[in-house]
Amino acid sequence: MNSQDLASKIKGVRVASQLLATHDTSTPHAWTLDALAGRFVELFGGAATSALSIATSLVYQAQCSDQPCAWIANTHSIFYPPDFAASGIDLDALPVIRAPDPTRAARVSDMLLKSGGFALIVLDLGSHHQLPMACQTRLTGLAKHHHTAVICLTRVNKRSSLSSLVSMRAESQRSRHQFNQFDCALTVTKDKQSRPGWQHKEVHCGPDGLC
Repeated sequence: MNSQDLASKIKGVRVASQLLATHDTSTPHAWTLDALAGRFVELFGGAATSALSIATSLVYQAQCSDQPCAWIANTHSIFYPPDFAASGIDLDALPVIRAPDPTRAARVSDMLLKSGGFALIVLDLGSHHQLPMACQTRLTGLAKHHHTAVICLTRVNKRSSLSSLVSMRAESQRSRHQFNQFDCALTVTKDKQSRPGWQHKEVHCGPDGLC
C-alpha cells in the first residue's frame, strides 16, 4: 500500500468513526471551531454529560485544518486515550497538561494563550470549577485577542456558572440513540452573541464492548 492509499484509508476510518453532527442552520452561530473562536465558553453537565465527546469534535475540527490545540486537565480525571484515537484524534499532535488545581490550570492556559499559537484550548475543570475572577478576566481577554476558542468543561448544575464573563454557556447531555450509538446534545443557556436556547446534536459510537 502506497502513502496515498494509506492516507485515504486513514481519512476514511476517521470519517466513518467520527460524529454525525447537526445544528439549527437558522441560528447565526453554531458549535464549530470558527464560530467559537475568540470566546470563553463553559460546557457543563451532570452524570449523563456528553461534554468530553462534544469537545472531541472541536479537537477533530482543529486537527483536520492543521490548527494547534491543547487539552488541560486536573489530576483527578482525564479522557481515555483509545476512545479519542478511535474518534480520529491524532494523540501525538495533542499536547495534554495535568494541573493539580483550577488556578494552576488557568495559569497554564494563560501561558498557552499568550503564545498566540493555539486555535483551541480545552480546560477540563471537572467538579472543581472555581476559577478566580482575575484568571477568568485574563483568559477572556487573551482568547479574544488571539482569536482562540477556550472551552471550559465543568461537572456542575445549571445555576453554578463560572461567572458572568462566560461568553457562552451550554448544558450537555447524553442518551442512547441505538445499539452502541449515543445522542450527544447540548443546549445553549447563555450566548452573548445570539439568543440562548439553540441546540446542537452529534451521534457518537460507544467504546468497544459497550452494549
